[in-house]
Amino acid sequence: MLAEEKVKGIDRLYRWIVSAGLVFLVGGCTPDGRNIVDQRIAEARAVPPESLYVAYEGGQFGYINPDGEMVIEPRYEIAYVFRDGLAPVRVGEKWGYIDSTGRYVIEPEYLKITPFKKGFARVHVDGKQIYIKKSGARIGSQAYDFGYHFSEGLAFVMIDGKYGAIDTTGRMVIEPEYELGYFFAHGLGLVKKDGKWGYIDKTNRFVVPPVYEEADSFWGSRAKVKVGDKWGFIDTTGAMVIKPSYKDAWSFIESRARVKSDGKWGFIDTTGASVVNCRYDTAENFSGGYARVAMGTKWGFIDKSGKEIVPLEYREVKPFCCGLAPVRKTTKWGYVDTSGAMVIEPRFSRAESFHKGLAKVTFKGKEAYIDPTGKIVWSEKPM
Repeated sequence: MLAEEKVKGIDRLYRWIVSAGLVFLVGGCTPDGRNIVDQRIAEARAVPPESLYVAYEGGQFGYINPDGEMVIEPRYEIAYVFRDGLAPVRVGEKWGYIDSTGRYVIEPEYLKITPFKKGFARVHVDGKQIYIKKSGARIGSQAYDFGYHFSEGLAFVMIDGKYGAIDTTGRMVIEPEYELGYFFAHGLGLVKKDGKWGYIDKTNRFVVPPVYEEADSFWGSRAKVKVGDKWGFIDTTGAMVIKPSYKDAWSFIESRARVKSDGKWGFIDTTGASVVNCRYDTAENFSGGYARVAMGTKWGFIDKSGKEIVPLEYREVKPFCCGLAPVRKTTKWGYVDTSGAMVIEPRFSRAESFHKGLAKVTFKGKEAYIDPTGKIVWSEKPM
C-alpha cells in the first residue's frame, strides 16, 4: 500500500512540474489524426494563445481558457505553456508545436526542442541543433553543437568547441573564435577569450577588453564584473561606475541589484547608491516591484524603497503577480496582497504565482486553477 501511494505521489509531482512548465523540453510527438471537422471546430474557438493554461485530465495534457473551459482537449503526453504564439507538445517520442486551436503548426518530428522566442526556436537533428522559424522553415544550412536564443538579432553558437554568432538568416557574422559567448544586450555581447571575459560589439570589435575573471551580460545598461574577490559594475563604455566592493552581486532587475556585504544582502540603484541596507540573510531579485527577503528562515517582501510591505513571518513565499503572492506559514499556502493582508486563506498544499488572472494550486490532492478571489475555476476532478 505504501509503495502504491509513493508511486501516486511521484506521478502527481511529475504532472505538477510538467504542467507548470518547469522541465527542459526533451521528448517526442506523433500526429494526433484529427479529421477536418475537428480542425474546423478548433479554429472556431480560437483564443489568444498566451491566455491558455496547461491542464491535466484523464492521463493527458490539454489547455483551458481563463473561464476554466477545456478548449484544447487532453491528448498530449507533455504540454507546455504558449510562448510567442505556439506551444511545444509531445506525443510518443516526438515534439511539435501547436497553435491556440490545437492545430499542429509544426508537425511532431523532433526529439528535443525549445520554446519559440522572438520568432525562432532551436530543435535537435541528428544530435545537433538547428534554428527554425514559426513556419517550421530552417534557418540556414549549418547545424551546431550548441546554440543560444537570438538577442538583438544575433545568436551565439558553438562549432567544434568555439563560439561565434549568426544572424536571423543563419549567416555567420562573427566567426567561431571564443571559448564562450552569451547574449547581446545594449549592443554588446559577452565573450570569453584566453580565459578572461570581455564585451564585443556586433562587428566583433572589443569595446571592453577581456580582462575580467568573471562577468555577466548587460542588464539595465550595467554589467557586473569581478575584480579580485569583489564585484562591481561597468557601463556600456567599459567604465567602472560602481566600484568593486561586494562579496557577491546579481545583475540589475527593475533598476535594482542585490548585493552582499559583510554576509548580508541589500539592494543598490544604478548609480551605486544603497536603497536597501545590507541586512538580510537572503534576498531575491525584484519582480513586479517587490522583492522576497528573509532573516533566518522567515520570509517576507519589500518594495523598491526598502519598506517591508509583508512582514517576515512566512516559511516560504513566491513572487507577486496580479497584486497577489503565494505564502506559506505552516503546511498550507494562501495569498497575500501588497498590503500584507491575507486575501485568500491558506488551504492549498501547493500554490504558484498568478499568471494572467489564474494561479495553479493543489487542493485536496487535486490540481486546480483559482481566480484572484480564490474561487476554483477548474480542477482535474470534481471537488
